[in-house]
Amino acid sequence: MKTIKILIITVCAALFLAGVTLAEGKKLTCCEKAATERKECKNKCCLSAHKNGKSCEKCNPNKEDLKAMKKREKKVEGK
Repeated sequence: MKTIKILIITVCAALFLAGVTLAEGKKLTCCEKAATERKECKNKCCLSAHKNGKSCEKCNPNKEDLKAMKKREKKVEGK
């Protein structure tokens, strides 16, 4: 009985750690990568969308680029 409990606890801990690792392994979009480098994205589709104040739906389906731009603007204002 004690062995089964230890086995269950070990399996649960391994699954938890695997879930945390997979959640952190999210790929950055081209705009998010540029924002981390404090630059503008150089993709043509992103440039035209950003000129109009919109998000490039091809590269950023969840509007990650607008979120990254807002964070960068807040940092600039705070300095």
